[in-house]
Amino acid sequence: MDDTPLITLVGLGVVGRAIFEAHLAQDIAVTVIDQDASILETALDSLSIPSTDWIISEIHTGPLGMPAATLHPRAPWITPSATSLTPILIESIAERLAIKRGFFELAETKLSADWILCSNTSTLRINEISQTLSRADRVCGMHFFMPVIDRDAVELIRTPATSEETITIGENHIRRLGRTPLIASDSPGFIVNRMLSPYLNEATVLLSQGATAQQIEAAAIAFGMPLSPLELIDLIGSRTMFDAGRVYWQAFPTRIDPSPILPAMIKAGRLGRSAGGGFYDYNDGTRSTDLSPDALAICQRYQREIRQLDDGEVLLRLSIAMWTEANLLLQENVAAGPQDIESAMAGGLGFRPKGSWYGFFENLGEEAIQNAIHEYGVHSKTLRIDQRM
Repeated sequence: MDDTPLITLVGLGVVGRAIFEAHLAQDIAVTVIDQDASILETALDSLSIPSTDWIISEIHTGPLGMPAATLHPRAPWITPSATSLTPILIESIAERLAIKRGFFELAETKLSADWILCSNTSTLRINEISQTLSRADRVCGMHFFMPVIDRDAVELIRTPATSEETITIGENHIRRLGRTPLIASDSPGFIVNRMLSPYLNEATVLLSQGATAQQIEAAAIAFGMPLSPLELIDLIGSRTMFDAGRVYWQAFPTRIDPSPILPAMIKAGRLGRSAGGGFYDYNDGTRSTDLSPDALAICQRYQREIRQLDDGEVLLRLSIAMWTEANLLLQENVAAGPQDIESAMAGGLGFRPKGSWYGFFENLGEEAIQNAIHEYGVHSKTLRIDQRM
């Protein structure tokens, strides 16, 4: 067998590096590529795996003409299935359509026709990325969630052109990583970010109306989320979350009123946890208890019509924003059924207890849900209540 690994990972930003580590955790040989050799070198130097367990090549020029390194586990590599013999490329580069489209055009010219080309985009339509390619049937989305180490689901996005063979190979690779594939149609934001964007926007709207960060965090935890939506924005990165929200708003302009807080955070350099701080400050990975003074000042600058918000309203507004979007995903056949919504919440966003997302709303009761939608819902006119289950 050729010594070249069958899995090639491109891009070593925050998410790309986490995907890299996820492959190494399963003893999967990889070629890893970044256009910046110093970023690649830093990623190799900071690996959490014992270097004695791996054969790591010198940095060299890879198959795409960029700096690359190959990593093989020293233990014999066992191929679990025939579909694992298909070479797969997974990119995690800048979330810009022109950049991604140009990259895949390059990859198609450099790689043979048997390759499967996957984008880790969280927001961009796969069809828009692949529409200039001659082998669009070999292209799909493979979207990992942060923190990758803790998230079971990986969205596998198919376009009308994506072949069944491509989807099967993608599913098998996701399972080989010890994760669960969540197949989604090629819709803006797919499943998880379609639900996440209005939820995170609502959190920043609540801040501007007088809710405290402590209230928002407590409501999110009571709902079943693993952390504050503001901390989640810090984890994802302010710029990435802004791009995701913009895609959502451009696709569905009547559904949300975008908060100005997030673009103000970006302008102020509060770019998230990996950049030193966002809504919160971080010291050796430990989050501050309260909002950063800089972030608090930004939030206060955009406060309008401040009033006393009780904890129940904060909880309802955060949860109903997601519930409404889930119904629309089912109506539009982006998600195949309620089980996909449950998988998205548990595997993509860490909702707990697993399988209890719909149970939360059953406990609320239909009358309470309808009243909350009437009072707080931003796109309830398009919603058919009887479609939620």
